[in-house]
Amino acid sequence: MSKEASMNWPPLLLHLRIPSKEGFVGLWLPWFLVYPVLLALMLIALPIVIVLALILLPMGRARPLVMAGPYVWRLLFAMRGLKMDIQTGSRKMLINFV
Repeated sequence: MSKEASMNWPPLLLHLRIPSKEGFVGLWLPWFLVYPVLLALMLIALPIVIVLALILLPMGRARPLVMAGPYVWRLLFAMRGLKMDIQTGSRKMLINFV
């Protein structure tokens, strides 16, 4: 099966490993709760985007504005499996999108 044919799922959880005095504290945050909020914001912004796109259409600058929503959505879907290991001096933090 090719990579294009496989289903791409967005990350559902965010795992944070934060340093504490006794070692590390692991937090599991429900990242899937961000998607309904983001969808609501996109629906609220839709009329503004349509009006601005109609204004910018004669100048040929409407495409980036119209495609911003799908680009953000694709970016969120591509974050699954992203691990960020942040280290500054002796402090260390891990962010993992599961």
